[in-house]
Amino acid sequence: MHMRKVLIASDDAHTSAWLRDAMGSLDVSLISCASDELRTILEGNGVGLLVLDGGYSPEAMIQVVEQAVQQGSDAFLLLLVEPEALEGLRVPVQIPSDFLVRGASSAEVVARVRMLLWPGEEVAAQEVIRIDELTLNLATYQVHIAGRPVGFTYLEYALFTFLVT
Repeated sequence: MHMRKVLIASDDAHTSAWLRDAMGSLDVSLISCASDELRTILEGNGVGLLVLDGGYSPEAMIQVVEQAVQQGSDAFLLLLVEPEALEGLRVPVQIPSDFLVRGASSAEVVARVRMLLWPGEEVAAQEVIRIDELTLNLATYQVHIAGRPVGFTYLEYALFTFLVT
């Protein structure tokens, strides 16, 4: 796994906080915005995954994402919908996508995010260590501080991981 940027677009503060907490153990940098800010945020950020709170009618948000992909974005999509929205749900086929039904567990959120961002690279949560702004990924030998990668020589990295763990 390697650090990816995830954008959570939700108008509900509780949903946004729940998603942030659920993904806290993953090697991701999280950004949050309201649904009406989605188009603007997508233009200025290289986002790896969009987690959209589509509620009862996710179509407008899906269209914004499809337009961004047509303009060169390579973001993946995880859509959170209400159970009543399943009957008419259209998940885009040209974008790697998945969906969750509101009420899903945090473990399901993590499993679906991993599947989208790192297919075939299943890594246990114990392989990513977070301490405040520091993220240490033991599986990929990557270190980030406040989202910025830190370069180490082999010996520096070995000493650093010894001291951190």
